[in-house]
Amino acid sequence: MSELFNENELSPSEKRGPGVVGTIEFKMGDQTEFPGEYMPTNKRFFMVVDMNGQPYQRVMSYDEIKSVEVEDDAVTVEFSVGKIKMRDIGNGTAQVFADYVNAQIGN
Repeated sequence: MSELFNENELSPSEKRGPGVVGTIEFKMGDQTEFPGEYMPTNKRFFMVVDMNGQPYQRVMSYDEIKSVEVEDDAVTVEFSVGKIKMRDIGNGTAQVFADYVNAQIGN
């Protein structure tokens, strides 16, 4: 899967962190998984999901994230509204991503 994140979303002082691309697990209608990307920056956190060919983007402050955990080729981000898991990440990027986000939120 190619990147969904659009660099044009960044402010001039914003720097991209280590993102991950994979399969995001959450239920919407009858579907329970979607291709997606988590992209942290030095200021905000982006979740971009391909919902059957239609991009959906959610931008959050780090105040909305409680923690990030890594298990095998998956990460689980605990948001203030609940946990969302991304699997099938590969390339050893999950831990780098988790370390970056946890540092941003002070964990």
